[in-house]
Amino acid sequence: MGLGDLHLLPVPLAEGSAARVFPPEVHSKAASLRHWIVETPKTARAHLKILAPDVPVSEHQLFPLDKHHPERQGLSMLAPCLAGTSMGLISDAGVPGVADPGSRVIEAAHEAGIRVIPWVGPSSILLGLMASGFNGQQFQFLGYLPHDSGERKRQWSAMERAVRQGQTQIFIETPYRNEKLMEEALQYLGPDLHLCVACDLSAKTEYLKSQTIAAWKKDTSRPDLHKRPTIFLVGRSNRIL
Repeated sequence: MGLGDLHLLPVPLAEGSAARVFPPEVHSKAASLRHWIVETPKTARAHLKILAPDVPVSEHQLFPLDKHHPERQGLSMLAPCLAGTSMGLISDAGVPGVADPGSRVIEAAHEAGIRVIPWVGPSSILLGLMASGFNGQQFQFLGYLPHDSGERKRQWSAMERAVRQGQTQIFIETPYRNEKLMEEALQYLGPDLHLCVACDLSAKTEYLKSQTIAAWKKDTSRPDLHKRPTIFLVGRSNRIL
């Protein structure tokens, strides 16, 4: 018996966006799978109702990723694939393995000779980069900035140096700390650098704006970012690249 495939499937970034952001093939593939590696079971069940609406949720078998013990995210989770049955891998938002768990399982699949198949879907990192107007040839995703104040300040300085050398910097924050991060960006970054704020991507409440730090400081129409999924990008004008 051959091996099953591991399908890396996207999930919505925002409620009600699936019809706009997923090609029909994603729904067809999701409807054909019954075994899923997931980040959070409760969230996964809600996503599966959207991805495969005609399949009762009770028919899906979920294999939760152990976030506290990454070493357990290995071959043992791929038992159905090893037995010849294909599986799906989804995260809590966007695409698995990109700013989300899943890479260890994917690595284990490659090592076992299991075919890994990525499917098209929304990624906040790429959507933000596409819409920022910044250099898309050289960029770095930093994830979350350090919590330690000293390390965090050094990160802002390193970020500015990288941007001035032409590399776009992309980062995120826990949603309830968005406002604090925004204030830090305005405090630590040079006034000529550009900051793009991409909030609630693909939702009806989507907000996306890119302008210089100097312009942000004068902007009186800034929205409240508190508890809203947001990605931040720092770049410089393409005219000086």
